[in-house]
Amino acid sequence: MQKSDFWTNAAKEGGVVGVLLAASMLFENYAFLSGSVGLMGLMMVEWIAVVVLHYWLLHRYTKRYGQQFPVEEGFPFGRAYSYVLILSIFAGVILGLVQAIYLHGIIGYEEYMTNYVNSIQELVSNSAASAQMAPMMKQMMAQLEAASTPSVLQTAWGAVTNSVLFGGLFGLIIAAVVSRNARPFAPKEEE
Repeated sequence: MQKSDFWTNAAKEGGVVGVLLAASMLFENYAFLSGSVGLMGLMMVEWIAVVVLHYWLLHRYTKRYGQQFPVEEGFPFGRAYSYVLILSIFAGVILGLVQAIYLHGIIGYEEYMTNYVNSIQELVSNSAASAQMAPMMKQMMAQLEAASTPSVLQTAWGAVTNSVLFGGLFGLIIAAVVSRNARPFAPKEEE
């Protein structure tokens, strides 16, 4: 496999995962900020579907990458794991760009936090346990309001970090499943 093909394929495949995660982030923000209980229920279903699809895509792409290595060479755990991490970095860059543009450019971070706090307060006030949660909610709201506004770069870097974290966790499982030992004395296939 040529080096340029490796990076091109990794960027394309990571881009697909990044677009999936960015679309999920946009829908989840819309559903949460809308305050609609039905959309929030749908958001939970969507979240589970995205986690499964995220894992499946990483597994599929890593398995396809591993099939390019001959049986004699094998596909070691480290190579499989590093490929998942590289895909996750590319996905995180796409997600980070979308999240930074959305939070800082389209909505505005202060407006987003105001809507976020209002949505949480509305959810808690409609719940049966709102009286017991009131002191905790006041403390949480005070912390949210006192927090400083992150820069665009911090927002983007946070998305990259989260993507690599989830990719790293998924990668442990994926690399264990798709890796294979080298078999230097395997019979040659007839051409």
